[in-house]
Amino acid sequence: MRSKYHGEAVASAVWEWMKTDQVTFDKYKNVFEDYKWEDHYKKDGDWVATFPGPGAGMFPYWGKGRTLAINEDQKLCRPYSYYAPYSEDPKSGLYAMAIEVMAQNTPSLSYQAEWLGEFWSDDLLGLTFSPPSRWIAIADQVYTNENASLEQAIVANAKVGLALHDAGIACWNSKYFYNLERPQTYINRLIDPTWTPNLDNPLTGDEGITPSFPAYPSGHATFSASSAEVLASIFGHSYSMTDNCHKNRPEFSGYPRTFSSFYEMAQENAWSRVPLGVHFRMDAEEGVRFGTEIGRAVNKLPWKK
Repeated sequence: MRSKYHGEAVASAVWEWMKTDQVTFDKYKNVFEDYKWEDHYKKDGDWVATFPGPGAGMFPYWGKGRTLAINEDQKLCRPYSYYAPYSEDPKSGLYAMAIEVMAQNTPSLSYQAEWLGEFWSDDLLGLTFSPPSRWIAIADQVYTNENASLEQAIVANAKVGLALHDAGIACWNSKYFYNLERPQTYINRLIDPTWTPNLDNPLTGDEGITPSFPAYPSGHATFSASSAEVLASIFGHSYSMTDNCHKNRPEFSGYPRTFSSFYEMAQENAWSRVPLGVHFRMDAEEGVRFGTEIGRAVNKLPWKK
């Protein structure tokens, strides 16, 4: 009974402390607030809201939240110019990435590409869980597969929770700092005004959707890599599993996929955003690098006595 009371007291203290960060505790209640993307549009290449969609930026202030494992100076990923400076030149690296998105995002995707894109999407409210909570569902499957002890599950849940928390703050801080447009905007302006992504909503009938916030880095990639890194620290860097998160879903290609490691899952999740048409390659690559860095910071915390 003393242990129960102590656990409840610790949980209560943590909850009250989290309330003191008004960004991460309350701002999800109004995902747009008073942010106007038009006020931040200064030049070609800056992010523009796309349609169908809300026409506004989601979670614009999330990056101001308090992190738990990384320092303030770790909340910003490296500039996208590391991969490709902004350019509209057909010979530039960014233009080549846009062509790559179009090549992957053909009018009729192969079964494999459609399966991959839809399997990892988790974009649509009311249809699936969100990209970060997808990794909690993955962790739950591991606990069942391994008949994990209570201690293993508690530590793993704590690590995944911290990783997702810091990944969300750092990724959105970076997104709105660099404010890079989505492939749809770049392609429509410079290459093909009729081109649309492959992200559709079977609940509303909306087609050609792009998530309503800046592109760089990818949130899916950052969440995935941070979670993969912390799960691997407990269950192994070569842990293989079949992800049944969307098994038997009738609305999209949710048939289970099998992986040889958590890192392979993170890499595929990151890449899936390119054939879906909502990210450049560099968004995915930096998200994986950044997320891995965040996961390692979580792993370095003093988890053992």
